[in-house]
Formats: sequence, structure tokens, C-alpha cells
Amino acid sequence: MQAPGLIIGGGIAGLTAAVALQQQGLAVNVCEAAPQILPLGAGIWMAPNAMQVFHRLGLAEKINAAGVPLRNIQIVDARMRPLLRTNQERIRREFGYTTTAIKRAHLQALLLAELAPTTVLLAKEHTVLADTPAGVAAAFADGSRAEAGFMLAADGIHSPIRTQLFPGVRFAGTGHVVWRGISAIQLAEAYKQSIMEAWGEGVRFGFSEVADGLVDWFVVVKAPLVTESHQGLKARLQAVFSRFAYPIPAILEAADEARIIRNEITDFDPIPQWSRGKVCLIGDAAHASTPYLGQGGCQAVEDAYAVAQCLRREPTPELAFAALHRLRHAKATHIVKTSRLMGRAGYLTGGAGAVRNFLMRAAPAALIERQFRQVYALNY
Repeated sequence: MQAPGLIIGGGIAGLTAAVALQQQGLAVNVCEAAPQILPLGAGIWMAPNAMQVFHRLGLAEKINAAGVPLRNIQIVDARMRPLLRTNQERIRREFGYTTTAIKRAHLQALLLAELAPTTVLLAKEHTVLADTPAGVAAAFADGSRAEAGFMLAADGIHSPIRTQLFPGVRFAGTGHVVWRGISAIQLAEAYKQSIMEAWGEGVRFGFSEVADGLVDWFVVVKAPLVTESHQGLKARLQAVFSRFAYPIPAILEAADEARIIRNEITDFDPIPQWSRGKVCLIGDAAHASTPYLGQGGCQAVEDAYAVAQCLRREPTPELAFAALHRLRHAKATHIVKTSRLMGRAGYLTGGAGAVRNFLMRAAPAALIERQFRQVYALNY
């Protein structure tokens, strides 16, 4: 099938899909609502499942060079004592890669550099889609219109295209807020090339290097605990985490308050189908999850590669999207549900929190790694 395609959304899902499609010899354009692609956002973790995809696309070593391949992933308590850890060397031997932490802007730039010139069209805010005899048409806020043989909706958790195709999606707000930032700080050797997520007192603090001397971090709190205002935000966060051990207070001390990003944590109940006709949802538009497994971007990368494979192999977009659903729906749904459970577990306090910590420490490493292997394995 050689009909040109159209991707709505220039984030990680949309750009990865464009790279994968062009490598398959399929023509495609990406329409991005923003007037320019800016180096925004903090860091992102690309787990072994995503890194295997990037290996197939010839990008894995570039991503490793631009980020930090991690040798240690742990959940710890407030004193930085391990609750759960995985053997990343065993993971690397099995899957070829560990998790790589990278600035989101650097990953986006690497993907853009792989695309043919003029692939990405900016200031194209999608407004409505319609079927055509040859495929699908998209109208944009600037009055322009584009027709294509198929469309991939990579327009995020609040996807207007999903709303048009599948109205009534039920969001599942958690009542929690995530604050993200990057701090210029050299960590002690024990914390370098590591993901650490500290659980304690009903809050969570996660961090990892994204470059030498540059630490990406996030805080997840109950919304009333830290208000929306940036004024005095750093001091409020420092107060919340004052009893946590090094390096958390040091990371917060090094934070630039003005550049801290706030997002509400939400997902939506899994939907039974991702496509209608020649239009298919991918990434957060199809199956947004909470961040507690660190798999949101990774699942978008999986979608992007798998849908390109399906479009190459199947004679029509409809058959390709049905094939994608068979390949990806069960795993993506599992990620959404498991991430919700991890979210609930992380906020337990008092006796319930102590029992959780005991059970996590007692869990055999082989059992924990088996769960991660299910996430990292690809079936395409």
C-alpha cells in the first residue's frame, strides 16, 4: 500500500511513526498545532522495549549517546533504602538494552533529524476530519485542508480526533499532581546512571541523570499538598521532602523554580477499539496511562513502529489497523491497569505502608524481573 498518510501530532508518537513509515517507503506528513517545535519538557525514560524499537530504526546508539543508559533501577524508602530493584545487566543481556534517560527535547530532535525535509507542517491545528472516497480529509484552523489515504491520530491524551470518533471516554483522575524539573547537580557515584524513586509519607520523588551533571526529577503529591502557584513552590517542595535522605534535598536545592512544570495525573478507561475506517489512534490518544510504570512514551513508540509494519504488510488501512489492535491492545491495556495499581501502592502510609515495604523487600528478584520482562518483550 503506497497511499500517502497523514499524522496529527508532532510528539514522540507522531515523529516515531513518521520515521518508521518513511523507512518503509511510505509517504507521510506530520501536522503539528504548535507554530514551532521548541525544546520544552523535562526528561523521559526509554525502557528496553522502546530501545529495541529504536534499534530496529537505527537510532538506539544515537539515543544512548544523547542520554544516559542506566545501570540501576530501584524503588526506595525515604531513607534511600531499597524496596525493589532489578538486575539491569540481566535485562541488557536478554533485550540488548537497559533503560536510557534522555531529555525529551533531545529525543525529539533526533527523530526530526531522521525525517525527510518538509515532512513536518507547523501551525496546523486540526479541527475536523471527514471520510473521502480515497481515504480521509483533515481541516485545520488556518482554513487549509489535507487529504490522505490514512490518518494516524497522535494528538495526545485529550485527543480531539478520539473525541470525534469515540465520544464519551471516561477519564480517571487521581487527585494527584506531578511536578517535573531538571537540576544542574553532580550526584554522588552511588546515584549516577540510576533511576531512583523514593516512596514515603504518601509522596513520591523520582530522579535520574539525563546527562553528566544534569538530573531530571519529578514529584508526585496529593493536589492540596502543594498548590498550583509557582510563587514559593521550591520552598514548599523542600518542606515536603525535608526528611528524605540525600540526594533528594540537594536536587531540590539545585532546582530552577521558574522552570518547574506542573501536570495533573490522569488516564482514561481502556477503550475497546482504536480505529474507525482509515483513521487510527496511537500513543496517549489510544491508551494514556499514569506515569507510575514509566511506560507512556515507550508504549507510544511501540504503537508507532507496529502500525508502520502493519501498514506495509496489509493491503488496506482498515486491515492494517485491525492487525495493530490484535498486536498491541492487550499489552497497552495491561500497562494502563498495572500503572494504576502501582499508583495506589505508592501512596500507602502508616501500617499499610509498612506492610507494603515488607512485601516488596521480600519479593524474589526473579519474580519482579519476570513482570518487567512481560513489559519489555515485543511480539512483532
